[in-house]
Amino acid sequence: MTELSGNGSGRKLFKPLLIAALTGTAFFLSALFLLSPDALSQKISDEGVAEDSTPPPAEPAAAEPAAGPREDLKRYDFKVTDSKTFYYFMSLLNVSGADIQAIVKEAEPVYDLRQLSTDSVVKAFTDKDALRRVEYGFSDYETLVVERAPDGSFKATRSELPHEVRVSRIAGTIENSLYEDGTRAGADPTTVMALSDVFAWDVDFASDIRKGDSFNILTEVLYVEGRPVRTGKILGAEMVNEGRKYTAIYFEGGSGASYYDENGKSLRRTLLKSPLRFRRITSRFTKSRFHPILKRYRAHHGIDYGAPTGTPVESAGSGKVTYSGWKSGYGNFVVIKHSNNYSTAYGHLSRIKGGVRAGAKVDQGDVIGFVGSTGISTGPHLHYEVRLGKTLINPLSIKPVPDASVPKKDLERFLALKDEITRDLLSKDTLVATSTAPGAADNPTPEDLSASLRQP
Repeated sequence: MTELSGNGSGRKLFKPLLIAALTGTAFFLSALFLLSPDALSQKISDEGVAEDSTPPPAEPAAAEPAAGPREDLKRYDFKVTDSKTFYYFMSLLNVSGADIQAIVKEAEPVYDLRQLSTDSVVKAFTDKDALRRVEYGFSDYETLVVERAPDGSFKATRSELPHEVRVSRIAGTIENSLYEDGTRAGADPTTVMALSDVFAWDVDFASDIRKGDSFNILTEVLYVEGRPVRTGKILGAEMVNEGRKYTAIYFEGGSGASYYDENGKSLRRTLLKSPLRFRRITSRFTKSRFHPILKRYRAHHGIDYGAPTGTPVESAGSGKVTYSGWKSGYGNFVVIKHSNNYSTAYGHLSRIKGGVRAGAKVDQGDVIGFVGSTGISTGPHLHYEVRLGKTLINPLSIKPVPDASVPKKDLERFLALKDEITRDLLSKDTLVATSTAPGAADNPTPEDLSASLRQP
């Protein structure tokens, strides 16, 4: 019995020793992991940041003033979100606060790293866990490069890819909608929206567009390394709507830049033709309309535009907000007083944009609220009213006069530009370089332009 008892005591002593040994080993391995370079990589991976230990592709010598990163550098790509800052990204790499401030200060003449764009990428390169290089592409062809010098200081430079601005002509006929047929013709969505802005005072794109209407656009296109990446401003345009031709010429004169018709009259008017883009009219201005909810006939002194909830509603003109809030059957309601004794009203909004309150000033085209179905409403739409003095008038009947014309001192220069723009609009194919950076590639075909600009 004694022998058996002794063996039991041995086992009791052995178990605590085994547990202590295993615990010590686990602690040692954990400490080793936390102190290793891979631990830092894991920490960054947990933040949703990609690590790439392979060297980035070498940039062309002409586009890279500084020496490229060494092959043994580790690369980390940080995607910018609304809540993440440059300071935050650098802190993940254990960069000191003093070094972060030095980087931001050195970079400021090239780009302010406190103003990172959402969805952009900050690239960082480290050597033995020490930051050596930061890269940030802040435009389609410009990159900020910050490198650590041997003495520990930082130097910032700007790297540019070969680029140029060209002029391209895009034309088409409307079969379904301006947006659909415009993009099919080769325009990107930005250009289509810009075209609607240019003619917003003459054409109501929610009600006036008809099958067979046509458009003709002369627009700037930015090319980077021979590839079209973004459209710029529209230099000239023509729109044929229900047989009537509208012309727009972009002109920069002594009174500023604006769009004018072929006679030099400004396209800007007191009020836009419509406070919504590319939507359908569901109910027109009438003295007698059967109300779907009240089940009786009554006057409808406005226009109803059908659109999805949340569609932005723009102020038809510049002015002062005289009412903003809830108003019985109108739901969320905004009234704006304009010049020339006009006022406009917007009803059934899902919500009113912050800052749009009584007494606030708004500019023509400012978003004042969003389409909804508040108040007495059968579905999401905008109820739009216009008054001249105290009298309700049909918004579609308004023919406001132009804001201004080309000043006499600029008229000769404008007429020369108009002739040039008109000639280019009539050309079968226009692709002209207007400004060039060294190393720009040869012109691709118009088909390449259309395909590239439609790519996401």
